Amino acid sequence: MRLDYSLYIVALICFVIAGAFLAIGIEQTMNQVALGIFVILGILFAAGGYTLRPKVAAPTAPAPSPVEPSPPPSPPPVEEVPAAPPPPAEEKVPPIPPTPPPAEEVPTPPTPAPALEEPAKVEEEKPAEKPVRRRRRKKTA
Repeated sequence: MRLDYSLYIVALICFVIAGAFLAIGIEQTMNQVALGIFVILGILFAAGGYTLRPKVAAPTAPAPSPVEPSPPPSPPPVEEVPAAPPPPAEEKVPPIPPTPPPAEEVPTPPTPAPALEEPAKVEEEKPAEKPVRRRRRKKTA
């Protein structure tokens, strides 16, 4: 049981006792002192229970992890490639003759997988007609 609940219960008992002294009468000095003591004790126990109650945390963003994130990897160094000189504009490249199509191959038929023998299925005899279900009548009183 949480400690704040027990302090609330003790405060309630102190207030009940103070109420009993109030009901008896406050004419006597001893009743006034006892009434004051129990009211003050009740207030103190109630305040103690209030301060010890668990605090409801507001939803917050998750706390950052204590591990520092590593810096992003640096890109690899780029090596400069010397630019190739442009081909001379006056030279002409002779056209490439088209290559003849390859000879057609005769496709070989795929080899069939070995056939597995299926066990003979036993067919159950089915009734010629479905049995008719009759509805029950409701009992009338």
